[in-house]
Amino acid sequence: MTDPAARLRLIAAVADIPDGGLAFTYPSGPFPAGGILVRTAAGVRGWRNQCRHLAVPLDHDDPGRFTTGDRRHLVCGTHGALYRPDDGVCVAGPCRGAQLRGLPIVVAGGNVYLDLDALPEPLAAFRSDP
Repeated sequence: MTDPAARLRLIAAVADIPDGGLAFTYPSGPFPAGGILVRTAAGVRGWRNQCRHLAVPLDHDDPGRFTTGDRRHLVCGTHGALYRPDDGVCVAGPCRGAQLRGLPIVVAGGNVYLDLDALPEPLAAFRSDP
């Protein structure tokens, strides 16, 4: 059994997450992947930094910019898709109704951790077998 402390990787203190979100990287198979932390009224959310329309980072065209000017939505700088930060659902744009892929985060003691044991397999979305 994995030691619970060994499976958690510190990402940031909640107080250090800017209003527009915080980018981070995490292991995904042999390559790093990008994630975003955002603070919402419901708490901190962790999302994979990847548009659901085309697999590009949300901030591809403007690194570090994840939200609309009013900070009500996460935005794909390439396609203009708008996502609700609390549940990741696309509400406007070419992938309307799709949802950002959530990341397994744990908030404890004022810090945000990534649960490495709960990360999805990198190629799981491409498998056709159950």
